[in-house]
Amino acid sequence: MALGPTVRRFLGPRLGRTAGRCYRAVFVDLDEVAQAVTTWLPPAARLLDIGGGDGEALNRLLTRRPDVHVTTLDTSALLAQYLEPRFEAQVTRLPCTTLAQYLDQATEEPQVVLLADVLHHVPPAARPDLLAGLARLLERVASLRIIVKDIEPGSWRAWLACWTDRYITGDRHVDPISRAELIRLFTTHLGELRWQESDLIRRDHPNYAVAFFR
Repeated sequence: MALGPTVRRFLGPRLGRTAGRCYRAVFVDLDEVAQAVTTWLPPAARLLDIGGGDGEALNRLLTRRPDVHVTTLDTSALLAQYLEPRFEAQVTRLPCTTLAQYLDQATEEPQVVLLADVLHHVPPAARPDLLAGLARLLERVASLRIIVKDIEPGSWRAWLACWTDRYITGDRHVDPISRAELIRLFTTHLGELRWQESDLIRRDHPNYAVAFFR
């Protein structure tokens, strides 16, 4: 059993959340991530958050952009458990849901898709399936923006993040993806796309954020 979930259960909800914040702060500044992401969000944006996690990142994002409405999905049953109550009306949770399932059921199209620290948890062999779902969305929404936040390999901080993902979080299949690899992957599977990089890599190295659009 992975150490991280065991420790959180032992500490309980309140102390577990505090410990999680301290642990995450070693690897990423969520305020810097939110600042980078929100610059690409149009007014009153409908955001699809794939692999939404515990909701801490959404709290930072919605603090800056209270006009945004979010649908967050995850294959896990536990989703956005730390979302602040003041944001409940702006967030729709879809636990135990894949992107393919969402696409088959969605009644409203997003304007923006966010993948924050998701791709390095997707094994390379499974990434084409994820990209196929994004391609379906691009067919429906020509103006779709896809924002990817991930970690550039090659530094001690990136190495430590990968190590803890494997041995603390329990994801033995974690596989880091560089900015160059990401751009090749997206342009190969999604056709001719423009892309723009934020200054997150400079402000909170090795974290990076890239937006893709037509």
